[in-house]
Amino acid sequence: MLWRWRYEIGLAGFLAYAAVVVTGPVLIAIAAVLAVVALWPPARSEVWGRIRCVVTAHRIRVGFVEAYLVNRRGKTPAVLWCAPAPFGERVWVWCRAGITADDLERSRRRIAGACWAVDVLVWPHPRKPHWVLLEVIRVGHDQVGCQAGRFSVRGAP
Repeated sequence: MLWRWRYEIGLAGFLAYAAVVVTGPVLIAIAAVLAVVALWPPARSEVWGRIRCVVTAHRIRVGFVEAYLVNRRGKTPAVLWCAPAPFGERVWVWCRAGITADDLERSRRRIAGACWAVDVLVWPHPRKPHWVLLEVIRVGHDQVGCQAGRFSVRGAP
């Protein structure tokens, strides 16, 4: 559970720490960073992409539960990493014993619905069948000109 909520716990810890320690110069530095993020489009895009990734990881877990993608012990696949992409997000999933990429493929419409996405593409790793790349499509591949279907570990943990 701690792994699933790591970003929220980190943010809450930072805010609690900041509430106790914040002094004038620290407050000015925080305001400067927030101003840069708000006013510089590449920084704003990067921050928004990371926020979308956190939400997408949570929504994919909801999709796994709603599609009843569990093994016999009731465990869902583990979301390892999520990275922003021009068309949406790329999510690397580790399938537990008893769950295959074919199971994910059969449930991709339910997962897309849970993620508020147009579609979810499922790409198993060529040598490691328990690793699966999910591409959460928010805009059409034709609109951004990306090459889907190639499992790439760039940006993966």
